[in-house]
Parts: sequence; C-alpha cells; structure tokens
Amino acid sequence: MRHVRPLSVFLAIVVAAGSAGWSPGPARSQSPDVLLNVLATGAKKLNIAVPDFALRPGVEPRALARQLPEVVAADLRFSALFSPVTGTGAVPLDRPDDARRAWADFAGAGAHAGLQGIVSPRGDRIEVEMHLYDLTGPEFRLIASKTFQLPAADVRRLAHKVADEVVLQFTGERGVADTKIAYVGAATGMKELYSVDYDGAGSNRLTANKSINLSPAWSPDARSVAFTSYMRGYPYLYRIFAFESRPAQLLAGFLGINTSPAWSPDGKQVAMTLSKDGNPDIYVLTLTTGAFRRLTSHSGIDTEPTWSPTGREIAFISDRTGSPQLHVMDAEGANLRRVTQGGFVTQPRWSPRGDLIAYTAREGRHNVWIVASDGSQPRRLTNGEGDNQSASWAPNGKHLVFQSTRGSGRSQLYTALVDGSEVQPIPGLAGEVTSPAWSPRLP
Repeated sequence: MRHVRPLSVFLAIVVAAGSAGWSPGPARSQSPDVLLNVLATGAKKLNIAVPDFALRPGVEPRALARQLPEVVAADLRFSALFSPVTGTGAVPLDRPDDARRAWADFAGAGAHAGLQGIVSPRGDRIEVEMHLYDLTGPEFRLIASKTFQLPAADVRRLAHKVADEVVLQFTGERGVADTKIAYVGAATGMKELYSVDYDGAGSNRLTANKSINLSPAWSPDARSVAFTSYMRGYPYLYRIFAFESRPAQLLAGFLGINTSPAWSPDGKQVAMTLSKDGNPDIYVLTLTTGAFRRLTSHSGIDTEPTWSPTGREIAFISDRTGSPQLHVMDAEGANLRRVTQGGFVTQPRWSPRGDLIAYTAREGRHNVWIVASDGSQPRRLTNGEGDNQSASWAPNGKHLVFQSTRGSGRSQLYTALVDGSEVQPIPGLAGEVTSPAWSPRLP
C-alpha cells in the first residue's frame, strides 16, 4: 500500500462553501493547493471522476468493470461530500501518456479528483487496486493507492471499501458504506430480525424463530446483535452472532421485562431495562462474569438506556417527573440530570461523536429530534410527513436511519443527514419495517 498525503482539508472546502449541517472532525494533514483550486470553482461538493474499472485477464464477469464503479459512486454520492461522474471507459493501463490524456479530459470537464480501479483475479477471490488522483493541478498528483481483496461473492463490499477509503483520504475518517443496518421485518407474518447493507442490498434474515423479536442493538465490534425475543414465550434478552453459525445466547431471562439492550463502547457490558425487582429500572450486565448491577431505583419507569461514546455516562428515559423525559446519569448511576423539558420522549440514541442525542418526541405525531447532550438547542429532524421514530446513528455521527410511515402509510426505513437534509428511503425492504440499528464499521 502506498499513501501520499491525505487531503483532509477538503472538509474546509465543504464548510467554506456553505454545506449546511456538516460537522467535520479534525483534519489529518494540509493540502493548500487542492483547497485553493477547488474553492476557486465555487463548488459545494468535490467533483470526482469514477470511470469504469480496468479488468486484468481472467476476471469474470466483464460487467464488474461497470458494476464496481457504480456502487462506489453511489456510496460517494450518499456521503454528501462528492459529486461523482461514472459511465466512461476505463483509464488505460500501462500507457502513461494515454492515461494522462484521459485525466486531462476529466479535469477539463470540471473534475477535482479521479479514481482509477484495477480488478484482478486471485483464485476464488477478487482484488481491487485503487489509485486516487488530484486533478486540480497540471501534474495530476497521486493522492493514495490501496489494494483490497475479498471472496468473489463480496464484490459489492469491495466497492464499499474503496468508497470508504476515498472518504478517508479527503476527511481523515472512513466512510460508512461498509456497514450494515439491522431491523425488525414482518415479511413472514412474524417479527424477525434482518440485516442489510446500508444501501438496501443483501438483505439477510438473522432470526427464524417464528416469534416476536424486538430492539436490535449491534455490539461495538459489529459481530453480534443483542435483542429482546418472545421465542420462549417471555420477553427475554438474547445475543446472536450476525456472521457466524452459533445459537442465540441468553443474556437476561428474568420474570417480567428484559429489554432495551445497549452496549458499552468497549463491548464488555450491556445496559438494559429489567423489572425483576419491581418497577422497570436500568441495569448493567458484565458479560465476562454474568453479574448484574442496578443503576436506578425509582417508583417510576426507567428504560431505554444509551451509552455516551466515552462510556462515562448513560442517557435513558424516565417518567419520574411526570411524562417520559430524557435524563442522563454517570455510568455508576449518580449525578442524575434531566435533558428534555416537554413532550412525550422515547428512544434516545447517543451520537458516536458524543455531542448530540437523538430521540423520538410525540406531539400529535411522532418525530425525530436532536438535542445537545447538555440539553441545549433541541431541534426537530423530521417534520410534516407520517410518524417518524426510532433513529439510529451511523458510525460517523453525520447520518441517521429512522422508520417512517410517510408516503404509503406503511413503516419503512429512511436515512438523513444530521441537519435533516438528504432524506431518502432504503430501497428493497419487504413488508413492514421497524427498529433500525446502524452497525459500526465492519472489521
């Protein structure tokens, strides 16, 4: 793998150009030449050429030459940082002068960067070599090169990895294309758990117990999903391994409620709601010992915990002041503070960046809201169409997925940016779809 300086200051391009609602992380390095050249165009998004990938002899089917860059381009477009152009012939291999003329044509058409992909067979695996170029200067400088290899059945994931690497080179943080979304689907007539690529491809059923399964929550290593199921007749809390053939593992099977699982950031603990000692309260399970620790003890209902990304605090819903409201306490159950002040609040989810908490508020209809973790600046993310609820953050803290009855009146999944823009459905999901949970980046 070869790396040339990453172009993290592209974030500054987006900010300076007025891309609303974008909250970039810190830059990794500086590239003033690219910054100045792109700013001079007045662009709000970086124009990137993604021509057909070149195929080494032995690669089949030939359709991969176009399929891979189309998936990459869709991923980059979803990021809201790029304006990709596809559908052009591959940049010539092993002919530097012809390749330079091809990049010059793209630059003349307004492209700021160019992505070249080269596909090679490796037995039962496929290898993709990517080269990323800066087209804002006459030398068409190589920004980065990297090679990815996966089984031939995972060609879409290869494309997602390439796209995430492009985002990394321009922002200092990997993209979210190589992620999954777990959800509850009723296509079989029962509520089973499924997972799907973030873009709606590759739906896979995770449970087949012909029962009611609820509240999926991904572990931080993206290997397993905690959830509540009635598979044994009672609402017990389990863990399944999404990519392994292993039986479901019982996490909590007490009389009463066992629900609302939430993983600690280090993956060593699971917070949950249990009613085993009377009222529903927040407990924490330590996975290595099986020990439970009670964090709340109140005559009201305390439920739906969500950890801060530092692991030092837990937000949860409590009706101890009347209507259900969002509260925050430290991870030991002390230093309680109320965050929201009105409405009927449920389903809190702490942003991976730590600054925001998403939640559902009912004021006639359900809508997704976002509030700063200190309780300031509450704002509505969704508005005006159907019931919108059960938001879950992408690992970059810039996108969310949520369920909505907009349009047909049937609950489906939608994604949006943190400012409420770029709302779009996740296509191809059958039946009523609820309770989305966005995975961490896959290993």
